[in-house]
Amino acid sequence: MNDSRLKNIFGDTYTEDFFSSGSRFSQTLNEKGILIFKSFISLNGLKLLQNEANELKKYSYKSSSEYNVYISEHDNNFSKNSPRNRIMSTSKKCIPNDLIPNESILQKIYDSTIVKSFFLDLLDKNELHPYEDSLSSININYYDKGDALGWHFDNSDYTITLLVKNCTKGGVYEFFNDMRYTNGKENYDLVEKILDKKVKGIRVDSLEGDLMIFKGNKSIHQVTAVEEGERILVTFNYNEESGVSLSEQSRKTFFGRIK
Repeated sequence: MNDSRLKNIFGDTYTEDFFSSGSRFSQTLNEKGILIFKSFISLNGLKLLQNEANELKKYSYKSSSEYNVYISEHDNNFSKNSPRNRIMSTSKKCIPNDLIPNESILQKIYDSTIVKSFFLDLLDKNELHPYEDSLSSININYYDKGDALGWHFDNSDYTITLLVKNCTKGGVYEFFNDMRYTNGKENYDLVEKILDKKVKGIRVDSLEGDLMIFKGNKSIHQVTAVEEGERILVTFNYNEESGVSLSEQSRKTFFGRIK
């Protein structure tokens, strides 16, 4: 691989030839709503990432947030218990991008032209840019016992995550693929069944070192509560336009500050 900074970081499968074409995975992502690149990070790279995450954890900000599935304001046109307004909750600890060292593997992956070109090709995007603010492009998320990520849709079309450490029980990612809209309208009936636990989604058993890409704003998803151990998940966050900052409210919620 031309980028010497990433030598021995990726798993054996992920050579320069692999990264030369992302579009060959696009159909699978469109049909299944999710891609998992197994052992994306080598054992050596994973050990370095786990050590780094462990050292940074003492600087993390613990947050507990409440929201509706659509991450939007309360809508008075719907009842309080409607799927539009029902309250979900998330608890976790988070490290913002400005606390991640420039020489970190995470920063090298995020900035790599080879990796970014692969994502552009895979997602059929013209451009991918970091957040304008210094906090939001790369985040390390820690889920300890009892922490969970409630049902929601993301704001972005696609979400890219890297599992650095897996808990020993609980912490299962569950989603319903590409179901947000029916005939151009929000599918409230299905969302209500999901929240009432009348239907079950697809559960994904990802492993440490796996990279996952999924349709964040069309596929409702959750991570069940961690029951034993610790779950560490990295999110790589890009924007299609330059100059975009995460909202001040979101920064305050997840990082405890806006800059």
